Amino acid sequence: MYYPNCTCPDGSTPDKEPAKPDMSYIRFLNAIPNKPELVIDIYVNRKLVVKNLKYEDFTEYIPAKIGVYNVQIYPAGNNTEQLLDIRITTEPDKIYTAAAIGTVNNVELEVFEDKHIEDNASNAYMRFANLSPDSSGLNVFIDDVPVVYDLQYMEVTDYLKLNDGKHTMKVETADNNKTVISHPNMVLKNGYIYTSYMVGLVNGEPFIQVLIPLDGSSYIKTDNKD
Repeated sequence: MYYPNCTCPDGSTPDKEPAKPDMSYIRFLNAIPNKPELVIDIYVNRKLVVKNLKYEDFTEYIPAKIGVYNVQIYPAGNNTEQLLDIRITTEPDKIYTAAAIGTVNNVELEVFEDKHIEDNASNAYMRFANLSPDSSGLNVFIDDVPVVYDLQYMEVTDYLKLNDGKHTMKVETADNNKTVISHPNMVLKNGYIYTSYMVGLVNGEPFIQVLIPLDGSSYIKTDNKD
C-alpha cells in the first residue's frame, strides 16, 4: 500500500495517475461523532498511513496492492489507546471507501465498494449510506419524492439515476417523520457518481448531516466494470 502524507476535506480531487495492474484504491473517512471532536490516526500493518484525520474528513484515494491488511485506529497522537483492530481484504481493480463509524467506545470500520456504472455519461448517479449510530432508520426524499424508506444504520442503497442540475434532498426519521437533514441546493453533474453519507447523531451532538463526495469510480479508471 502506498502511504500519502496529506488528507483532503471531501476526497473529490481526481487522481491523475493511470490505473496499475492488480491494484485497488481505498480512501478513509472519519465518521465517528463525538464531543469533543475525535481526530484519528490510521495504521495499516502497523505503519502510520493516515495522520490527524478530522471528523467528516476523507483521505485521498490510496493505491493498494491486492491482499489482506490489518487496520488499526487510534486517537491522534496516541498509539496506545487502540480504538479498533480489524482485517480488510482488497481485490484487484476495485475502489473502496472505508468509513470509521460508531461511537468512541465502539468503533467499527465499514468498507463500501465505489462501483463503476457503464454508460453513465448522460446521467448522474447517487446512493445513500446511513452512518448515524443512533438513528433508528431514515427516509430520503429527492425533490420531495421519496426514494429511500427506513434506511438502517450501516446500510447502503443501490445507485439511483438522477438528472443533471440542481436538486433538493430531505432526510427524516422513519419512526416519527422528523426532518433531520435539509439540503436545498444539491448540484449534480452527468457522468459523475456520488454517495450521500449521513453522519452524526439524531439525538445529540454533532448533529446529523450529509456528506456528498464524488465516488472514485467517477475518475479512477480500472478494468473492473461490474
